[in-house]
Amino acid sequence: MSKKTILLTGGSRSGKSKRALALGNEHAGKKYFIATAETLDQEMKDRVQRHKDERGPEWITLEEPLDPTKTMLKIAPGSNDVVLLDCLTLWLSNMLMQEMDDTGILSKVKTLIETCKKVPFTVIVITNEIGAGIVPGDPLSRKFRDLAGEINQEFATGFDEVVHMVSGIPVTIKAAEKLPQESEQKSEPHEFSKEKKKGLYEAIYKRRDMRHFLPDPVDPTVLGRILDAAHHAGSVGFMQPWNFIVIDDPEIKQTMAKNFSSANADAEKNYSGLRKELYQSLKLEGITDSPINLVVTCDKTRNGPHVLGRNTMPETDVFSACCAVQNLWLAARAEGIAVGWVSIIDPERLKQDLGLPENIEIVAYLCVGHTQSFYKKPMLESAGWGKRLALKNLVYYNRWKGTSESYTLNFPD
Repeated sequence: MSKKTILLTGGSRSGKSKRALALGNEHAGKKYFIATAETLDQEMKDRVQRHKDERGPEWITLEEPLDPTKTMLKIAPGSNDVVLLDCLTLWLSNMLMQEMDDTGILSKVKTLIETCKKVPFTVIVITNEIGAGIVPGDPLSRKFRDLAGEINQEFATGFDEVVHMVSGIPVTIKAAEKLPQESEQKSEPHEFSKEKKKGLYEAIYKRRDMRHFLPDPVDPTVLGRILDAAHHAGSVGFMQPWNFIVIDDPEIKQTMAKNFSSANADAEKNYSGLRKELYQSLKLEGITDSPINLVVTCDKTRNGPHVLGRNTMPETDVFSACCAVQNLWLAARAEGIAVGWVSIIDPERLKQDLGLPENIEIVAYLCVGHTQSFYKKPMLESAGWGKRLALKNLVYYNRWKGTSESYTLNFPD
């Protein structure tokens, strides 16, 4: 990911911090949070701690009320890292409380902007728009308002991107200049453009099996697009054996959660010792946390008893429904919607609770909703449950465990 400088502005509680964290979590490297707030009373201490908990342990917090430039230069992280500075207006307030004059303040601002542009990592800075209200009634407040506006202009001019947050919605008011594009000449006539390929692979590599959800509702238009992508999956004999049951009823979700709890208690018995302790520590569902639950089913009788392609492999109907689940998952990731697959559930009890006919098979029970941030790695990998296998050890040539003789694949790093 290329280095950028991003300014996030907006009013109070407009979603600036949430957006900044989401942008920061897109980076694979270390994440640093420079806090300009001073914890002068208990309410502020509680607020700072709450925000620190929301960021999570992957964010390294550095408190610096007066000289964020010095702190940023001390970090010296790598090109894949990100630094988030929150926020300019508190920094300005701190400097005014130190009775610094305008010239000294603006000099520090200029130095910080130059530093942000010079360092090799992405810098995200949060500020506030405070000049849209009434004129303050005292000289110091008017000075604060005027300086804040001037500082915001300086950062907006010097930074690559400027995003104005309005009621949680990011509005880009300055976009980064695009670097000269590499030749769009394609090696294959049907190849996607470089940008389209990048988006596809990004959705694949950043897809996560999520367990942590926010209560915010899912836009029905967005969910409609996601299900349309699922409906365009490949299927044996163009059978399209899937159906999608959308669940938003809290009582039904509670019933499903009880199903999980019972099945999970049985699954837990398969482990002992440290493995059992680790299993018990894992969050393995988000049934009641997520605003939407989705059940993906397979109608094994659709299109009659003889479906093209199923004669020798009748189970390809279920395989087709799984393709729909994968399409759904990737489309949801592209939309910024989290999906979690709950497989620890009794399918027969589930069928009975949802009134499914005998010929309908459960393929997937999915939790769907917004999330504070997507996991950097698969949750089970981060928890130490398992590791990703090396692809080169899973690919054979011409026969089981056959080695390459003339045609050898090249895998990405």
